[in-house]
Amino acid sequence: MDVRAASSDALTLDEAVDEVAQQLHGFAPTVLVVGFSTGFSGEALATELERRFRCIIAGCTSCRGAFSISGSASAAQASLSLLAIQDPEGNYGVGQYKLNPDDVMSSARNALDMALYASGRGYESPAVIWCMLPPGEEERIIAGFQSIVGEKVPILGGSSADNDVSGQWQQISTLTADSSQIVVLVLYPSSPLSYAFSSGYQPGANKVTVTKCNGRLLEELNHVSAPLLYNQLTQNAIETRLQGGDILSASTLFPLGRLVSSSSHYEEYLLSHPHMVTPDGAITLFSEVAEGEELTIMAGSRDSLIHRAERVLGSAVELLDDNVQPAGVLMIYCAGCMLAIDDDLEDMVDGLRECYPGLPIMGLYTFGEQGCFMDGKSRHGNLMISALVFTKC
Repeated sequence: MDVRAASSDALTLDEAVDEVAQQLHGFAPTVLVVGFSTGFSGEALATELERRFRCIIAGCTSCRGAFSISGSASAAQASLSLLAIQDPEGNYGVGQYKLNPDDVMSSARNALDMALYASGRGYESPAVIWCMLPPGEEERIIAGFQSIVGEKVPILGGSSADNDVSGQWQQISTLTADSSQIVVLVLYPSSPLSYAFSSGYQPGANKVTVTKCNGRLLEELNHVSAPLLYNQLTQNAIETRLQGGDILSASTLFPLGRLVSSSSHYEEYLLSHPHMVTPDGAITLFSEVAEGEELTIMAGSRDSLIHRAERVLGSAVELLDDNVQPAGVLMIYCAGCMLAIDDDLEDMVDGLRECYPGLPIMGLYTFGEQGCFMDGKSRHGNLMISALVFTKC
């Protein structure tokens, strides 16, 4: 296996594709994982990449561009970023299916069935499922995947993003591009993979219980109006929006965390990001909660978000056997975290490059993150970071 990263800051699609093609000259990828800005047509991009490279393509839009590290060069917000995987001894397959809101699980099953068939090894479980999803129904899409492969196959990836939550996201594959496509890539690589999924937040002292909710609508905490109690426990972080409005930025450093795994040495939390206060006094979230769940008010800082990507990648690399070397990395970094450290984004990317010099890395800024914790269960969360490490044969 060999892996390379390529990127372009060009504002026109033709120029961007020309630049990444030059960077990958003489390299014949088996798979291209693609991150791109909303300024490009996904359909035109998929068509041009397939024409140039004749390989499997899977990708999505990334908030304000995607990041890339290749050799000594790096880009924090490239208009086009690719991770090119050359693995002729492995098997890969991409599938896609338009999301049907009335039957989400069937849509997910159809997309995964197509990917498994295309891989030529659909009779066995893949090492990893990598997905690029339209935001909104991630929990049921994961359940649809698991209805085919069970809960032991790691599901990683992200929910595609635009720049302002206006719905301009796109998902692309070798065959199609659309804002509502479920795109899924199955991986049967010829060398080992490792992965990590975490956040840059610490649990605070305040814990609350969900006493009234409906999926992603959080109405009451401890039998008190959710916005009122959340505001009280976050030092009036959303004081100006208690009658209604967008709290995405104000809540970024105070997400709601659910403890999903713990040991004597660590605790793992799955995060939910508050999005809006509704006029009737509830909070909308980017992931689901359930009545009776205990939530912790988490605490984050700019510094922790800048350096957390290094630690997540480090965790994934540490899981490799001593005689196995990383060849390249695919990362997911929550768009909410990215926006919170926007002025210091170069520091985040430079930190990765300095910790792992010469290692090709490509990352997406997403509106939701799918990943697998140490308990082996794949979940959808917010404000999370993940790393999937490919290794040398």
